[in-house]
Amino acid sequence: MEVSPTGQNTPAIANTNDPILLLHLLANLQNQTLESQRQIIEIQRQQLEISRELLQVSREQRARQGAELERWQNGHEHVLEACRDTLGRLEQVHASLMGELANYVEENHENLLEGDFSLSDFVDRYGPKLAHVNTMLAVLRPLAAAKNNNKPEG
Repeated sequence: MEVSPTGQNTPAIANTNDPILLLHLLANLQNQTLESQRQIIEIQRQQLEISRELLQVSREQRARQGAELERWQNGHEHVLEACRDTLGRLEQVHASLMGELANYVEENHENLLEGDFSLSDFVDRYGPKLAHVNTMLAVLRPLAAAKNNNKPEG
């Protein structure tokens, strides 16, 4: 007797020319395949359910964030115009920083490839600034967009 991966005992293959034995083995293999496919389908159903739950949580979170943003905007309308103006200026700063970064990479490409020190210096020089400016832009964009959406059309 041999033991299959599913733990079922199967007869050892004594005569591979015996059609009855081969038919039995084929039927056993098909049963194992069918059971594996059932398990796969069940796992996929569970994954689908989890995906649906995650989608619902995401929708609820976006709705809460939208409501919170609207409440904040209603309480701070005087700040929204300044945010829109600041966004434009900060986008110019961002573009300048990106240009500076691109020029630095162009001029120091070989050094950046060859040495950890050069790469660390580059990351230290541009990484924090770029990360902080990106964060500020991410905060200002929804505020500026909301102000544009609330503007009366004329």
